[in-house]
Order: sequence, then C-alpha cells, then structure tokens
Amino acid sequence: MMTVSRSPQHPPSITVARELILALHSCGVRDVVYCPGSRSAPFAYVLSAVEAAGHMRVHIRLDERNAAFVAVGLSRAGLLASGRARPVAVVTTSGGAVAELHAGVAEASHSRLPLIIVSADRPFEMRDVGASQTTTQVGIFASHIRHTWDIPAGIDADHRCGRVAARAVAVARGLPAGVPGPVHLNVGLRDPLVPHPGLSLDVEQSTAGAMVAVSRGEVAEVPWEEALDPTLRTVIVAGDGADRRSAEWAEAAHVPLLAEPTSGVTLSSAWVAHQQSLLNIPELTQQIEQVLVTGRPTLSRVVSALLARDDVRIVVQSGDSEWVDVAGRASLVIPALRAATAHHEDATWLDQWRSRGAKVSAAVDMITCKCDDADAPTLLSVADALWNVRDTALLIGASNAIRAVDLIARGEGRSDCISNRGLAGIDGTISTAFGLAWGSDRPLRVMLGDLTFFHDASALACAPEEELPHVQCVVVDDGGGAIFASLEHGRAEYQDMYERWFATRQDVSIEALAQAYGVSYERVDTVGQLREVLTKPVRGRSIVHVPVQRNPDLLSEVAHFYTQKTFSKDSESIELEGSY
Repeated sequence: MMTVSRSPQHPPSITVARELILALHSCGVRDVVYCPGSRSAPFAYVLSAVEAAGHMRVHIRLDERNAAFVAVGLSRAGLLASGRARPVAVVTTSGGAVAELHAGVAEASHSRLPLIIVSADRPFEMRDVGASQTTTQVGIFASHIRHTWDIPAGIDADHRCGRVAARAVAVARGLPAGVPGPVHLNVGLRDPLVPHPGLSLDVEQSTAGAMVAVSRGEVAEVPWEEALDPTLRTVIVAGDGADRRSAEWAEAAHVPLLAEPTSGVTLSSAWVAHQQSLLNIPELTQQIEQVLVTGRPTLSRVVSALLARDDVRIVVQSGDSEWVDVAGRASLVIPALRAATAHHEDATWLDQWRSRGAKVSAAVDMITCKCDDADAPTLLSVADALWNVRDTALLIGASNAIRAVDLIARGEGRSDCISNRGLAGIDGTISTAFGLAWGSDRPLRVMLGDLTFFHDASALACAPEEELPHVQCVVVDDGGGAIFASLEHGRAEYQDMYERWFATRQDVSIEALAQAYGVSYERVDTVGQLREVLTKPVRGRSIVHVPVQRNPDLLSEVAHFYTQKTFSKDSESIELEGSY
C-alpha cells in the first residue's frame, strides 16, 4: 500500500484563534487584554506572534476582573484622543474566568464602550457532563451584551470565521445603526491547544481577505427652533458622556451650560461652574422654564429635582432608547440637534448665571486657595489641587471624590477629566487608570477614596515583562465610606450601626501595600506637601496618601453656601462678603 505524506499543519484550535485575531486587527482593534489560562492558550500563541509583528499591543493581566476594567480604560482613552471610544478585545480561558469579567462588562455596557469579549470554551461534548472548569458561558453576561456568537470547536478557519469577528466589532461600535457596547465571542476549542512545533505562525494576512466595510447611519439633526421653545428660559444640563456639540448649542443660543466635570464640554464659553450650588438658589432655579439634557447627569440631587419638576419643559437629546428621564417628565426626545440661529430672547439670562457662578467661585477660592501650607488637607483642597494640575489627565473615583470635584471645578475647563459613571461604582478604578494611561500614552493622576483604593488594590501588580503605566493614585483617606455620613444613614439615630455597616473602615496599611506591589509611596499631611508633590512629573506607579478628617457636612456647606454666612474650615470659619 502506498502512503501519502501530508504537510504538517497547525491544529484547528490555532488556526481558528489566528483567524479571529487577524480579523479583529483588520477591523481596527489595536489593544488586547489577555488573561492566562490553558483553554485560551491558542490565543496566547497567536497574540505573541501578532505583538512581535507590531500589529497589536497585548496587556497581560492575572485577574479577569482587573482585565475587564483595563479594557474599559483602554476604550475610554479613545474618548480623550478623538471623542470616540475605541474597540478593545479581552481574551480569557473557560469557566469562572468568564464570570469574573461581568462587573467591567456591565460598566462598559452602560457607558457605551465597544469591548469584544473572547472567551475560550470547552468543546460541546465536554459541556454539561461535569468536566472541570466548564460552565454555561453563552448568555453569561445577560442583557449587558449587545450580541453573542457561539463558535463551535472544529469549525473551519475560513473567511466565514473572520466575518463573524468583523460583525462582532461592527455591533460593538454600534454600526450601522445601534448602541455601542460589549459583544461576546464564545469560542469552543478542542485539543491540541499548541501550535505545531516545526511551523511558524503567519500573522500577516487573514484568509478572510478584506473585511466588510460597515458605514455609520446618518442621524438627522432637529433644528433648535423646532425642538426648543426659544421664548422659554433654558439651561442645558450635560452629564457624563454628553454630546460634545452641546457646547456649540449653548454658545449659539447664549444659554447656561451646566456641565458635570466628566461631560467633556467644560471648555465651552457658556459653561457656568458650580451647578450644585447654583441650583440651590431659588431665585435662579424658579426662573428655569426649559431644560435640554444630554449625557447622564448622576452627581447631585438638585439636578434630579430639576428634571423632576412638572412646571419645566424637559427635552432630552439621546442617540438610543435608554434616554435619561428618571422622573418621567420628558416632553420630547431627539437623536441629534442643530444649533440655534440666534441668541435667546432674554439677553441677560446667561449673564445672571455667570454672575452668581463668579460669586460661588470667589467663595470656593476662600476655602481652597487661602489655605496655608501648614494646614491639613481636606477633601475639597485635594480636589481643587488636582483639578488645577494640567500636566496629566485626571481619573476620578466614585462617591465623594467625583462630587467634590463637581463642587470646586471652576476657571478653565478641561476635556481630559474621566470617571466610570456607567454604573457609578467604585469597582476597577485603578485598573481603569492603567488602561487609560496605556491607551493614551500619557501620564495619569487618579483621585480616589480609601475604600475605592482597597477595592482594586490588586490591580497595582505588574509582571516584570509588562510595560509599567505612568499612574499616580492620590488616595484621600477619610477612614471608610464617608459618603454615607452625608446620607440618611449618617443621622444621629443610626450612629450605633454606622461604622460597622456603612463606613466599613479597613485596618490595612496603604504604605505596606505599596511596598508589596513595588509602588512608590508618599504620605502627605499638609497642604504645602500636597502642592509640592503635584509639581513633580508622574513616572511609573506611585501612591500619594492623603489622610483627611471625615467631615460629613463639608460638601453640603459648599452646595448650600448661599444660605450661610460662614463656611467652616476645620475648627475655624471664614466670613463671606456680599450677598450670595
């Protein structure tokens, strides 16, 4: 019998992984976060070759939860560069590893970030039979995923495989007409999971050929004069993820732009700072007759109260069906808006807000800028210092940190201020910072509370072979979850429960954690020390530890300062001049 020799080939697990990765690259994916594992090993071999060829950057993270938030940061880096989030892939092994991604996937879903989750899975014959590291991965992310594709083990690595990946990237980006967000490629892989030892991996060309081009559908702009009543006194409320054109809308109509610090539009000449303080002034808010909402405003109850009023016309600009209308008061929802052709009829309207805002700024200056170098830092003085340092981008943690920045942000706005406001949780803040620094190729400072820091401290770890990000974590340590002290739970009648059930102070040394992870550490006990630290460039990973006194009334004092004659400053007080 004559035998026919066959040329050696890579096993199907390798060829499928190669086809999917090259298709992702062809569709614009340039960053991949990889988590080590056995079932996902074919992707490791392919990604190593792709990275060596200079086609992609691969970030290897031990913990899948950290990895998901690194991908969130990498995607958000696109917002800093171009105003549009970038598609980023995350690759994991099978089993519990996939479930660990869920918190980051949920944040990406609510923040409209195009993540492509690639989970390796066991072949179908090993599912539901008690095999190790095997669970139901299809559908594991439920409604947080835009679409899921289950690619069976043994599929031919031909053009159809690549086209599935191309479709996944398009859906993640919201193309041709949809809502951007995470997608899931679940890939069954059968042994062997290693390449043929005598063959190189060709990563220069996909068998799928040129990828299908998917265009973004055009959205018709509604003229300002059709959507908004030009006779009504109008303000624009811009939350996180606001349409960047809202700056133009406010300037063209000459109306106040009340923008949160992460809205991306505080550079507008129509931005009026201190929205929380100004909306607590009855003679101003009672004059508001119409509100245009863009993005997701989530930082203050006074904004929520404004959007719940039944005597104010609410217009919402939103590109998808999950428009912001918590109180159910919206009169009109529009996908896009064309700027006004003339100023508002009341020429003094914007000037009234600017005048009041200037008085609040003067009062905030008295609290934050008049501090002596020997004074102990406060939450507000740290927020003020970080808002005004412009040599790095700024990531702000949830809870009191972002609210403090919202209260003190003034002067020149900035477009490089970011926060995870999709679900507004403390999850993954340090991981997000690493992704942002890697994705933007620039240093980054992070303002975060002690619990936010501890929640993601393991993200500080970096393997020796990995590129170190330039990230400085400024930890405002007030001994636990101080935000609860300003809520109902902080009332005197609940004090017997407060510390254990809400504050949850952690008896952990930040300095020792920094040493364990090889991160530089500096403790700051005075305003002068803080100012000095922030003059130094951010290089590598560092922690600036700022212990502060827990003051549950501090933020409220600024938000309601117009009713007070003084501001407290530790045990002293500052007299305010003039009528506010």
